[in-house]
Amino acid sequence: MTARYTAVVLLAAVLYWSTAIDSKVSARLAVSGFLVFAVATAALAVSQRMLEARTSQMLLWVAAFDLVSIGLLGLAYHTYEDPSYPVLIALPVLYSLVIRQRQVWIVGLASAFALVLVHSIAGDLTQPVAILITFLKAMMIILISWVLADSAARFATREHEIRMQSEAEERLNDQLQRRLAELQAVSQITELIHSSLDFDRVGPLVLEILTKVINVESCCVFVIDKTRAETLFSASVGMAGGNIPVQVVGGLIDDIHYRDSHFSCTSIVDHKQMMVVFCAESEQIDAMSDEDKLVLQAVSSELLVAVENSQLYKLTKRLAITDELTGLNNYRFLQQRLDEEIERAKRYHKDLSFLMIDADDFKRFNDTNGHIAGDEALAETGEVLRSVVREVDVVCRYGGEEFSVVLPETDAAGAFVVAEKLREAMATHRFLDGDGERVESLTISIGVATYPIHAKDKESLLRCADDALYHAKGGGKNRVRSPQLIRPVNPTSDATTPSIIDEL
Repeated sequence: MTARYTAVVLLAAVLYWSTAIDSKVSARLAVSGFLVFAVATAALAVSQRMLEARTSQMLLWVAAFDLVSIGLLGLAYHTYEDPSYPVLIALPVLYSLVIRQRQVWIVGLASAFALVLVHSIAGDLTQPVAILITFLKAMMIILISWVLADSAARFATREHEIRMQSEAEERLNDQLQRRLAELQAVSQITELIHSSLDFDRVGPLVLEILTKVINVESCCVFVIDKTRAETLFSASVGMAGGNIPVQVVGGLIDDIHYRDSHFSCTSIVDHKQMMVVFCAESEQIDAMSDEDKLVLQAVSSELLVAVENSQLYKLTKRLAITDELTGLNNYRFLQQRLDEEIERAKRYHKDLSFLMIDADDFKRFNDTNGHIAGDEALAETGEVLRSVVREVDVVCRYGGEEFSVVLPETDAAGAFVVAEKLREAMATHRFLDGDGERVESLTISIGVATYPIHAKDKESLLRCADDALYHAKGGGKNRVRSPQLIRPVNPTSDATTPSIIDEL
């Protein structure tokens, strides 16, 4: 538009000076040509502001007016060596910068026709030579238009190819960046999964990283044991209420509803007796790309291995502190638990009692009924002991036919009462003999020791309970005894003459 404004100003100046100086110039034709061009320029400006049309469209609208203007000005200044010819050549050049190939051809043909029409009206086509020269000029305009159109087409094609190649490179770069991010996320998740055997702790972190990679706002993952229809692991992200309720039927998981959103579940990995199920909104699952599904499968496979390892770790950890025969906690767990309870009793100034239990004449029971019946008797003994004590109390198998019970926040008198209940329960219970008949009886002797009355630490507590048990065994069995305390006969003397009593 700036070029057209400049052209209007220049034409006005030329029109003023030429009509004033040279009478050969047809002022009427010059003014008409100027007015046509000026009106076309004004219309073009208004269309650009009001209609917001494209430049190529606006130029096509005024092309005819431009040709009329050039024709009128050419007739007006015809005596000055055909001034319309260079303008008609320049017109396709200018149009080729903003319009398509076919339209450049139209402008070129129209310009050639306008040139011939100007010379015809001016009366120049009376001689063969003049006709030939005018024809050559028209052909030159057409040739220049063809060259411009071809060049514009080549340039447009090349520009399109470069743009397509650039877009392809951008898409490829985006894909590479996404693949790199996915690989980094998978690597990070794998490292996180294998960093700990306690997968319940790292599982939610894994899911949080995964949702960022596959661009899912809220979802949940389940690892299911198909044979037992049991959920081994579950985690969720983006849900205020935590994990959503899930029903597993025959190893399958139903679609679920969470608030106002419909969640769909799909099996990602199905391996032997376990499977990984991913749940999210139906639209998000449908919108997942193949690459997202591959990432989800890779992470799910690692997740499955991690859950298997975690299950094995939990089983190994449980077996390490569990007696295989009785199912009670073993000696290792007893030592750990006693350390904890002694420390807690010291910190909060609480009592802690400990019972040491031994089955009376168990060798005779084994010799009479056989070792299989003896093993059954030990297992039932553990069940009897657990049925009497509180849930907070800890029953352990100390070794062989010896058992122990840890009684938190229980004083000596309370511990003696519990011990008597245990002794009576065992005395009235009947065990299987070698023939499978429940006719055998088995009694127990119990030694009771209490912190801080009898002992000040774990070692002395165990020793006092063992001494009390020895005292019970020596006193006739099937009874409860507390530690034997040795006191001086004369309190003012340092003598150590013992007097034996039972501390309750």
